[in-house]
Amino acid sequence: MSKRKLTPEQFQQLRELAVAWGKIVAQRAADNDPDACLELDFEQMEQLAAAAAQGLTEGTLAALLEQQTRTLNTEIPCPDCNTLCELKQKKRTLTIPKGQLQLPEPFCHCPKCRRDFFPPADTTATR
Repeated sequence: MSKRKLTPEQFQQLRELAVAWGKIVAQRAADNDPDACLELDFEQMEQLAAAAAQGLTEGTLAALLEQQTRTLNTEIPCPDCNTLCELKQKKRTLTIPKGQLQLPEPFCHCPKCRRDFFPPADTTATR
């Protein structure tokens, strides 16, 4: 995949977006009742924020990985014999801080070499 880098300004904009989503999470947790938040102690607030951050992390990673997978060709040449092999996906569990993420991992199987391989980074292209 490409080696594009986000700028500090882009990171700041994304952080501000996450702050806005944090406010929405707080409203939902209180069922849009401002007095409901009075019943939460600080530890519960931290747990709520951690759960929201974990969900945001999982959703972001899943979406970005799915977008990367969609950029791959439907057939990839085998790195050993150059036979075109169908791109398939299998579920893989990825462990991330404070949780796990199920993601569809792209792979190919070469019937000629009888081996599985993962598409190399330079196989991205428009289908």
